[in-house]
Amino acid sequence: MEQKQIESARSYIKNYWGHLMTCTTEDSGSYIQLPNPFVSPSGGQFHCDQFYWDSFFIILGLVDDDQNIDLARGMVDNLVFLFDRFGLIPMRNRTYDTGISQPPLLTSMARVVYAKTGDTVWLKKVMATAEAELTGYWMNIDPADHVVDHLVHQGLSRYADHHLIDQTAEHESGWDMTSRFNNHALSYVPIDLNCLLHRYELDLQWFYELTDNADKAHKYRQQAKARATSIKQLMGHGGFFYDYDLASNQISSFKSLAGFMPLFAEVLTKKEAQILVDHLSEFEHSGGLSATTDQQLMQPFKQWDYPNGWAPLHWFVIDGLKKYNLDDDAQRIADKWLSLNMAVFTETGKFWEKYDVVNQSVGKPGRYPNQEGFGWTNGVFLTLTSKNST
Repeated sequence: MEQKQIESARSYIKNYWGHLMTCTTEDSGSYIQLPNPFVSPSGGQFHCDQFYWDSFFIILGLVDDDQNIDLARGMVDNLVFLFDRFGLIPMRNRTYDTGISQPPLLTSMARVVYAKTGDTVWLKKVMATAEAELTGYWMNIDPADHVVDHLVHQGLSRYADHHLIDQTAEHESGWDMTSRFNNHALSYVPIDLNCLLHRYELDLQWFYELTDNADKAHKYRQQAKARATSIKQLMGHGGFFYDYDLASNQISSFKSLAGFMPLFAEVLTKKEAQILVDHLSEFEHSGGLSATTDQQLMQPFKQWDYPNGWAPLHWFVIDGLKKYNLDDDAQRIADKWLSLNMAVFTETGKFWEKYDVVNQSVGKPGRYPNQEGFGWTNGVFLTLTSKNST
């Protein structure tokens, strides 16, 4: 890749943000009013939607430009607003998606914005929301709340089609859809979710150390240690990490890029990280990393399977490798992914939601057509090509 081409693509993305921006000024139909402008993933199917986990990767790109710091901060504030209203951060600002969330990344967003603003008052508010999200939603234990019960309220019942509920849980995972859960997402303890919760605990420890609350810092340090121990004991095998199958009380044999999430979450020792990296070759192709290997795939095709690669998964792996000073591996994968982005941009004039990393082309469509735009691809491209990237 020539630097001139990269700068041209960066300029295109920065100019394109405006095409993905909207501000819902009032509740309308299924749309939920948000207080601040935001960047949607695309101008097509997801126009006017602020998705939870997409927001993190978009924010990574926005903060590359000081003029967009307030926009990035406002997007985080929108998520806090949604939590205050619904008691969770919904998948997106749609009424029909207020019963599920997405992979938890609020603490990561807070730290990215705080690194630019240094606003501790703002940080305290966001981290308080993240703490409530962690304990109240992701770690909530309520004996009366059984998601597949039919009798739910004062003798009244609801539909509780097990297939539909499993499908909804798969939507919450962000991997909609994938062979990884074998159509039974409720039956799995996901490796990536628990790594992200470990990331929350480390981030809360950091926050309470920053604000001189030794007791709370100690609490989350110990909580993170306990979770890391459980992850290694229940979900690790042969140096790789898998989802845990509750139905069979053993780890799944299905291999996915989620198995590298312990790097991003800093669950591992340096030695354990090096052993995990030996498995990269099973996912690595000319265009980057496929979401899964080519084994145990279901039919019809699911978009979060081989041969598709996704910007957020590349970011997690690349950033995780850097956390363990595995810079050569991180740079090699980043170069492959960015080269694919550039090649398809040169061919189509667009950035896309997902890519076929094996055949080096636009990604294979799944349950809907591949979307152009695209928020998280743009954000990851900008942060990986930033002169400030480390």
